Amino acid sequence: MAHYSITATELTFAVLDPEWRARWLRDEKPSTKSFAPAGTARAMGVQFHKEVEKLVGWLTARGSLKTAARIDTVDALVDHVWTTSLQELTDKLFAAGRGEDAAAFTERMRHFCARLIALRQQTRSFENWQDIFVGAEQDLARIAVPVGDGTVEIRGRVDAIRIHPERHLEVVDYKLSQGARQKADLVQLAIYAHLLPIWRPGCEFSGTLEYYLPEFQEVAVSPDELKDIFTGMVAPVLQAMFAGKANISHPGTAVAAPPAANPAPPAGPNPNALGTSVVDAFRSFNLTVECADVIEGPQLIRLRLTPGPGVKVSSLANRAADLQVKLGLAEPPLIKAGKGFVILDLPRPDPKPCLLKDALAGPLAAALKSTVSFPIGIDVEGNPIVADFADPNTCHALVAGSTGSGNSEWLKAMVASMLLRGSPEQVKIALIDPKILTFSGVGGSPYLWRPVATTLAEALRILRDAVKEMDARYQVLNGAGVVNLGDYIKSGKTDLPFLVLIFDEFADLILAGRDDKKEFEALVARIAGKGRAAGIHLVLATQRPDRAVVTGLIKSNLPLKVCLKVANAVNAQIVLDEPGAESLFGKGDLLCDLGRGLVRAQGLFIPQPEFLAALGRK
Repeated sequence: MAHYSITATELTFAVLDPEWRARWLRDEKPSTKSFAPAGTARAMGVQFHKEVEKLVGWLTARGSLKTAARIDTVDALVDHVWTTSLQELTDKLFAAGRGEDAAAFTERMRHFCARLIALRQQTRSFENWQDIFVGAEQDLARIAVPVGDGTVEIRGRVDAIRIHPERHLEVVDYKLSQGARQKADLVQLAIYAHLLPIWRPGCEFSGTLEYYLPEFQEVAVSPDELKDIFTGMVAPVLQAMFAGKANISHPGTAVAAPPAANPAPPAGPNPNALGTSVVDAFRSFNLTVECADVIEGPQLIRLRLTPGPGVKVSSLANRAADLQVKLGLAEPPLIKAGKGFVILDLPRPDPKPCLLKDALAGPLAAALKSTVSFPIGIDVEGNPIVADFADPNTCHALVAGSTGSGNSEWLKAMVASMLLRGSPEQVKIALIDPKILTFSGVGGSPYLWRPVATTLAEALRILRDAVKEMDARYQVLNGAGVVNLGDYIKSGKTDLPFLVLIFDEFADLILAGRDDKKEFEALVARIAGKGRAAGIHLVLATQRPDRAVVTGLIKSNLPLKVCLKVANAVNAQIVLDEPGAESLFGKGDLLCDLGRGLVRAQGLFIPQPEFLAALGRK
């Protein structure tokens, strides 16, 4: 049988370009340079990787571990890079008349140093840089990947394998350009994440794309998202190219069995004994409380506590981490003031799934009044929490949640809930999905107003078109003598559907160049100000709810706030104006603000086949 092998870069091209794939199969050796945007200096990219490899090699080398471990500031790390190699390189660039390249390269290296120091500060019990880096510029030579009844050897070289403070093992790819190539970057990252557990059986990897443009941008991708990309995009191409043909040319190359599924997390505390356990735990901290009530929600159990004389709410909240240890919890519980009592939320030992299909068959169906009403989730007492784009208080939404929080699943359930109740003549959607994950496979849906956008240029084009559509609708509504689309529809007209624009990640637009950011914010503000009457609504979601992304202009124009689990209290404060979302349990657990104070709920879930069916894609 013939021997087949392919590099990770070649496989990425094969996945994204059928013509390139056909040429490769004909042994034409097509180029793998076409993804680089015009103007990108390949030599500087190569030099960046060399400098980074040299720096990480020194940080983790046995002979320099102690010296390197003492470096704890960005300036100190930059000074080391400058004296060892960077000054010599920039001098050569200036001598060659490439001063602009020298400045940009120096800025990239400064941002890389800042990234390393940030990881050092986040790493608990840091002793040396081996606590962060497992490997740098790691060769993955001839990994035998099962395809059909045989295998194909895939070769690759990953920029770094790290131990992330929150995401554990991660494969990292450094990039010096972004834009339209992010799709290729994600596919290649998914290939690496698939190869690594074969190379090191039993390990599971998240992924991170680190862009140095020269400013730093990060795209974090969960293990499940990487698996979805590989299963949905890479595996079918491997099957089409090699199934029935593949073989291992080196019989000694063992193919490891797929890693075992993660074991189920240990059960949480028994609901029947929770009240007593919590009261006893607080007593051991010299804090007296009484348990007034226990409410069992789908994913959590809420205790209503009455503080004893002289016990402050802040004293109880400050013991969240101690309570986590005392009760054996995976995360600190959320403790906050309620009306006449203190709320303490704990994970349910037997969490119940909240499926959109089941919810729509119950009380939720009656709560969804209009075509563009949708569920935010199920509250702690089992009641549906509903919002309506036609309502001025919830006409546009800001959604935030870190990787693994259930952010994308919430968006899918929100979209499906509207499409399952409305025809393509009643509601249209525009999807902006730079991650190419959430809305894969929806192309051709009759509900799509425009093709799914995955690049900055496509996203801005959709916003410009939406503004033109909004202005045109105002003329139609004025001519019909009505003030909003709802009244227009009530008058018997059916030619204008509601339009919902959904961004699964808008950070790229905010962090783009100054002109693009300015245009994006201006378009958002214009649609947010006038869109509701015309039936045009915005949903902006991000995994990076920091001040650089969730600007004051963006936040003030999006009245509905939905915040799933975020990395820290600062992120929660930015979205909700108060902390708390950093203590959520993930997987759809959320806090929302509908203008009446924060409400905790569990987001709904829709499986991918049902989601595609809702969009008219079987």
